Amino acid sequence: MKKLFVATDFSDVSLNAVNYAADLAVHLQASLTIIHVYESPMFYTAEMPYTAIEAAENLARTEADTKMNALMLRMKQSHASLAISEVIKRGISAETITETADGEGADLLIAGATGAGVVERTLVGSTTTALINKSKCQVLIVPENATFKPAAKLVYTTDLKDDNIKAVNDLIPFASSMNSELIFLFVDDKIHTDSEKISEDMSHKIRQLVHYPKTSGYICTDPNVMNGISLFIEKQHVDMVAMLTHPRKFPQMLWDKSLTKKFSYHPNVPLLVLHANH
Repeated sequence: MKKLFVATDFSDVSLNAVNYAADLAVHLQASLTIIHVYESPMFYTAEMPYTAIEAAENLARTEADTKMNALMLRMKQSHASLAISEVIKRGISAETITETADGEGADLLIAGATGAGVVERTLVGSTTTALINKSKCQVLIVPENATFKPAAKLVYTTDLKDDNIKAVNDLIPFASSMNSELIFLFVDDKIHTDSEKISEDMSHKIRQLVHYPKTSGYICTDPNVMNGISLFIEKQHVDMVAMLTHPRKFPQMLWDKSLTKKFSYHPNVPLLVLHANH
């Protein structure tokens, strides 16, 4: 990974993600671009004079420039060796961010975990979730107050299907850069009795499909998959979780939230999202 993008709205959560991204970029010897997208500050009416519209737009841009200039100054002072640049655009936040990052060949898009209310989760989805839906590159979701450290334990959640396990090869360059132990985790929510057979099949598929020397596999049973993952993270002191997500189309995305999307609202550790078919 040589080209990192991090999105910010200058909130505390997103500024923490910027700091995390900068430390990660230094570790990877990569460049970092900080992107901010501002939207129109008000609703316009046909009766509103053009001068008022122009003044509002100019004010929004000036405020964005001022905040970005202050942020860039701080980052250049704290990360003097880092190749860092900025992008400010007017548009719809998630769409403009992902179009810009993908258009400039980003290897990784980083954002803070923003959470969402019940209505927003159902009808709209948080900006973070929208980034996951729309981005073509891998997306890293950084929890509030997380600080960067190489992920000694990197967990990849799996449903044990061949395409899911094979997709982890896209994660190997990232895992290699941190010398991570790559841990495959299967949460058995059906509470199968033949766990030994599942374990044998899991081990066989990993050896056959994955080309990485430091791998291990775990199976835990829990009727709630999210709960099973969270308990494993806590007990094993996991540093980062990786998940594979598949594209969903409207209206399926309203009612059929994937495990990845659910986990992204309030991750306990950084969440790295891989995209199927990308």
